[in-house]
Amino acid sequence: MSTLTSFRQNDISHAAFLDALSGEFIARTGCGVYVYLNPQDIHRLFDDYRQHGASIRDMVRPWIRGA
Repeated sequence: MSTLTSFRQNDISHAAFLDALSGEFIARTGCGVYVYLNPQDIHRLFDDYRQHGASIRDMVRPWIRGA
């Protein structure tokens, strides 16, 4: 049961991350995140976010500058 709970929490974390990431991209560029990044890049960004604990806003800056 705890494994199922862990998966659900990860799914919720991932969904919240995608929502916040998309919001940052829309606010800064007027376009959604998928205009600039492919799903593999977004997955790597989520892994980095979980490992380093930086804010999504700080993580988005380099990607937008490179776009």
